[in-house]
Amino acid sequence: MRRLILPFLLLTGLALALEPAPNPDKPASVELALTYLSPPFPMDKALKEALSGRKHSEAATLLAALDKSKIPGHAVGDHGFLMAWSLLRAGKASEAVKFTAMVEKAEHAPPTYKALTLAELYSADGRHVEAAKALETFPADAQLWPRAMLARASALRYAGNTAASRALYEQLAARPDPAEGSEWALLNLAQQAGKGSPAAYPLYRRIWAYYPTTDAGKQAETALKEYPTAATWQESAVRGDRLMVANNFQGAVTLLQPLLPKVTAPSADACRLWYAYGRSLFKLNRLTEAADVLGPAGTKCKGFDDDRGAKALYIAGKAQERKKAWAEAARLFAEIPKLYPTHSYADDGYALGGIGLQEAGDPEAARTLWAEGVKKVPDGDLAAESFWRLAWGAYRAGKTDEAIQWAEKGAWEVPITADATHVQACLYWAARWRAWPDVNAPHTLTTDPKRKEEAARLLQRFVEQHPHNWYTLLAAARLKELDPAAWAKLPDPPKGKKTPWVVREEFLKDPHIAAGLALAQLGLTREALAELTRLDESAYTPAEFAFITSIQWDQGDILFAHERLRSYIDTHPPEVMGAQRERVLVQAYPELYWDEVKAAAKEYGWDPRMFHALVREESSFNKEIVSHAGARGLSQLMPATARTVAGWLGMSVTTAQLNDPAINTKIGARYMQFLMLRYGGNPALSMAGYNAGEGNVDKWLREKGNLPTDEFVESIPFRETRGYVKRVSRTWVTFHHLYDDGPVLPDLSAYNHKAKP
Repeated sequence: MRRLILPFLLLTGLALALEPAPNPDKPASVELALTYLSPPFPMDKALKEALSGRKHSEAATLLAALDKSKIPGHAVGDHGFLMAWSLLRAGKASEAVKFTAMVEKAEHAPPTYKALTLAELYSADGRHVEAAKALETFPADAQLWPRAMLARASALRYAGNTAASRALYEQLAARPDPAEGSEWALLNLAQQAGKGSPAAYPLYRRIWAYYPTTDAGKQAETALKEYPTAATWQESAVRGDRLMVANNFQGAVTLLQPLLPKVTAPSADACRLWYAYGRSLFKLNRLTEAADVLGPAGTKCKGFDDDRGAKALYIAGKAQERKKAWAEAARLFAEIPKLYPTHSYADDGYALGGIGLQEAGDPEAARTLWAEGVKKVPDGDLAAESFWRLAWGAYRAGKTDEAIQWAEKGAWEVPITADATHVQACLYWAARWRAWPDVNAPHTLTTDPKRKEEAARLLQRFVEQHPHNWYTLLAAARLKELDPAAWAKLPDPPKGKKTPWVVREEFLKDPHIAAGLALAQLGLTREALAELTRLDESAYTPAEFAFITSIQWDQGDILFAHERLRSYIDTHPPEVMGAQRERVLVQAYPELYWDEVKAAAKEYGWDPRMFHALVREESSFNKEIVSHAGARGLSQLMPATARTVAGWLGMSVTTAQLNDPAINTKIGARYMQFLMLRYGGNPALSMAGYNAGEGNVDKWLREKGNLPTDEFVESIPFRETRGYVKRVSRTWVTFHHLYDDGPVLPDLSAYNHKAKP
């Protein structure tokens, strides 16, 4: 492994003298110095925010005001590049021209960005031939290629080479729609054909259909008013689809609703229209209407558009699920694998269809569907849940050996990256059922010494190999009871530290990565991220993906960076993070608002990290977030609940004050204290109460009895609440391992046999 200080080596475009990897089976790696993003000249916070936020005029003003004596000689060109870049994008091209010579000397700007900027400067100075020449060999796989070709076509046109200009516009327009830059190429071709001419009409209509939310799309819409020809329903279907993609759901519904009576026969265009209309209705929470359109569409689209057909059935099923119309939801979900067995949603159909059947009161049919699903799609992203449900159903039926077999099969056959939570559930319960096998006497330990020994060994192995999840807490608690000596020797995973990132040399050599790092160094964060995220997600190691989000974080876009990494680790759990696991976890589980949480919970006798974990899962650390239901702030308090709990604290609170982290966490922690007292200090029941309300938890305790905590959580009828308890607990134990001293794990053994002591 080599150590690399990036700013003035890699990012200047100098070739790296890379040593061959000592192990040909292991890629060569590079340790990045902590100063890898140091800018080439001093930048204060205001300048960084202006550059990162694309506040171009403000950035240009701040750059111009810099003390030039503090800009090193090698960075003068970089300063000029940023001045020109900002002025050009602020619409001040005439002011930018004077920086041309400085841009030519820029050392850190990626070659493609430098070439485009120079071409724009040459054009602004009337040097159109030079502008076109600067972009003549622009690489076709570059992020800026569409923009560069538009600039070159314009330069060629102004230079008098209209044939070459037109050919370039036609090359751009020949790509399948939608494609970046095509709308402007089409608009230029339409304008060359003549506004109002027959030749321009199909070009304007194409822009209208595929690019409705762009400036070019608005110009095309205006130009089309001069034509008597109306859009075909097929063209409207395309436009509606693009409006849906742009989240303009009401616009899509308004456009497409009058067309529905005209479109009855299935076709690829009809499927596009039905899906765009139905999904938009679903997003507007018009569930019955959505299901009425999407259900039939899902059936009729087979053979015409299988992708939209499967997705139509899925959303129709989700609409019925929201309505608690379980039997109809099950029917729709089950149609997916029947009609579209090779679609990626096939396993969802089996799993969710089974859930619908179970909720509708037909557990035997549910088990049949799950069994078929795990047989036909054993590696699907919901296959682990189906395996787990088969195991749980067998246990509840008193067939513990069968339950263990299903659980072990799920753990063996489903990759942990597909569904870590349910794979971990299979592993935990396969061990737990060996020791406590009787569903009718879940507190009774087996008398089989071999089974007890196996259970202890498997529980210990689970804690050691899977230390960052809900089932880790359960396994450790059961191990303490089975084998206290083994429990006392459980290893404490390494603490989290912000150590230097280690990435592959191959990663750094990629032109998009190199360009992205250079742009990040220059403060152009959004441009950097466009380059850094150009590759498919599978092209990165977990450390490399986290490294990219750290760049976004360091440039001030903390919430989005956190959310991107949080989503990523759902399919890249700690078990596959490799040697930099703790570094990745520190990035994914930051200590945001920890001081506020500690202050809020200091008077209570429970671990404040638990509440810190709840805050992360509730709000993703967005202090101003408002849920669809109206819950607000870090701990997602409903205003009415907040006012009640604030009264317990002898304070009053307004809805607006719930955005204040200190106030929000103080009220949220007091509500958690109320739940902890209500449920005998059991964190799992308290988390469930926080999510579903104490009334529901009380009801479940009455209906199901005072089960062991692990069984109680698995028996929670709300899928969302079951998942919530597991997510918060996963974050809790991860925070504990990364940052806290004391016991290896929080001890839940007091709740092994009774959820409420």
